[in-house]
Amino acid sequence: MPTIRWGLVGCGDVVRKRVAQAVLDEPRSELVAACRRDKQRLDEFCDRFQIDKRYPRDTDLFTDPDIDAVYIATPVKDHLPQTLAAARAGKHVLVEKPMAMNVAECTEMIEVCRENDVQLGVAYYRRFYPLVQRIEELLKSGEIGTPLAISAVTSTPFALQSGEEGYWRVIAEEGGGGALMDIGSHRINLFAHLFGGVQQVKCICRNVAANYDAEDTSVMVLGFESGSVGTLQCHFGSAVDPDEFSITGTLGRLYAAPLNGSELVIETAAGCRTERHDPPPNFCGPLVTDFVSSILERRSPRVCGDEGKLTNAIIERGYKDRT
Repeated sequence: MPTIRWGLVGCGDVVRKRVAQAVLDEPRSELVAACRRDKQRLDEFCDRFQIDKRYPRDTDLFTDPDIDAVYIATPVKDHLPQTLAAARAGKHVLVEKPMAMNVAECTEMIEVCRENDVQLGVAYYRRFYPLVQRIEELLKSGEIGTPLAISAVTSTPFALQSGEEGYWRVIAEEGGGGALMDIGSHRINLFAHLFGGVQQVKCICRNVAANYDAEDTSVMVLGFESGSVGTLQCHFGSAVDPDEFSITGTLGRLYAAPLNGSELVIETAAGCRTERHDPPPNFCGPLVTDFVSSILERRSPRVCGDEGKLTNAIIERGYKDRT
């Protein structure tokens, strides 16, 4: 069986909790290297996951001939230079969301990966949720009629102080934005995937819970080319995360809370029922599996660079016209 040898660039929260184990659990994958500037934390991470090759410098990992693919999980400002360096070294790239700081960077990443004949995927892993896949099926079946509106509410108990790990997420020059860019990007990617092209974008961004450089609260309204509308609330600083997701149609409604849970409520004139679709034990597992398959089968990953760019484009329009 062919084996894809992985290097991890960045060993923060999502990699520690999900990505490293997802690679280890993928039968066609081997986790061979990791990179982090902080050598002590790098050693702690590599000891935990039994990784032999440890690189404080990303350039050394990219030029390692024993690595086929990299997972980039660094501040958004680093996604462009690291993706370009990896692609030019012949490595396939799976990059964290959001894909880049802006659309121009996304375009360059796509072009360089194509020029070097390597795959480029973006880690919008919610696309692989069983509930999301069931929602797609129900929309195609017409059970809730013509879609009228899509809505999501997401928040996180964010209370980071300057200097703490992950604080870059509220510094616009490092993360590209705040709550909308960080946690909102996942939902915007789903909106575009389920409802198609976006015609109008309006956004309100505020700092309510904390005085961060980037916004901690945002509300986005989208008008789709189909005529449907969408609303998205994103919050840093709330003590609870409802992770609500709903779609209203002319014949019914779909509702999930949380979206990463098991239950999907389906309401129609005929009544209300709840379906159960259990999520995988590791949310990043299907993402990694699909990316490995895309390399071995020489096909595009399900969430490719072009889709990552589209998500960035919607966010960019929202920030441009925000009030």
